Formats: sequence, C-alpha cells, structure tokens
Amino acid sequence: MVLGPNDISKEKSEGSESITFRFEKSILDELRQEANHKLKSINTLVNQIIKLYVIWYKPAKNTGFGYFDNVLVSDIMNRLTDEQIVQMTEQYCKQRLKDIAFMLNSENTFTSFMDGIISWIEASGFSYKYHNTYIMQTIVIQFDMGRKWSLFFKTYMQHVLEYYHIIDSECDLTDNTVIIKIKI
Repeated sequence: MVLGPNDISKEKSEGSESITFRFEKSILDELRQEANHKLKSINTLVNQIIKLYVIWYKPAKNTGFGYFDNVLVSDIMNRLTDEQIVQMTEQYCKQRLKDIAFMLNSENTFTSFMDGIISWIEASGFSYKYHNTYIMQTIVIQFDMGRKWSLFFKTYMQHVLEYYHIIDSECDLTDNTVIIKIKI
C-alpha cells in the first residue's frame, strides 16, 4: 500500500456547521494574536485546534502517550548504546505497535497509521516535508534531537513498514532527521 498525494494530513471536505463559543477575554486575545501571527482567521485557527484535539490529543491520551521534554528524551537516548536502542525499539514495536495502530485510528492500515504519525509530528512541533514523484514517496522529518533519537525513530519506522508489508522502502537517518522512502 502506498500513500496517495492527499493521504497525509489533508482535510476531508465533509461539510460544516456553525456553533458559538464564549471565551475569556485573555484567551480570545491570545487566539487573535496567534491567528494574526500565522496569517489565518480566528475561525481557521480554532478549527485547527479542535481538529488536532479530536484526531491526535484525545486518541493519544487513550493510547497512553504523554508529554515529555524533548531534551530529557534526547538525554535518556544518548545514554543508551545503539544496540540497546535497537533492542528497546524492537521490543516496543512487538508489544505496542498493533495497539497503537488501533487506538489512534478506527482502522489498521498503513495510510491511517501514517496519518497518525503526521498528526503526532505536527502536534509535537517537528518539521517535516513530503515529496511525491512518479517513482518515490519521501517523508523527511527533522527532529533536532540527536542521532540516537533518529536511530530510535528510524528503527521504529522500519518495523512499521514491515508490519504493514510495505516492500521496496527504506529508512535513513542523519543526526537530526529521519528519511522514509517508499517506492511506488
């Protein structure tokens, strides 16, 4: 299964309804300031916030994901050997991958899993880019958490690709990024 150009983090047009909310003035001022900074309307910003809650924060909480300081996680990873990281990741994937897939999404497909990964990346504030050609789909994720974290995530994604039987794919890493390539 391959990702389509509109499969990663794209809004589905399902119609809309109107609703009215009341906000404390200080919260509304913050929303206005953020919307202005991002060159978006308050309506668009609030829709994005609510959508992110529904598609990421709520399912993530039910899955057992929590918030951790990136510096702390990076420091912990840096204390492990490469072999320990690979072994830990393999064990984690054996125990949790299927549970995570079902808890984050209503279906257990590669596309829905990747939608969950992209939601997590966006919610966590990591940068990424998606590039699609006629022969290759590439996702580059910039973590800026060091080589050991990149090794963890690369190994994690290799297990994800294997779990979903995605062949003709590869994962690579740098000190700060993970690159996922899937041949079409």
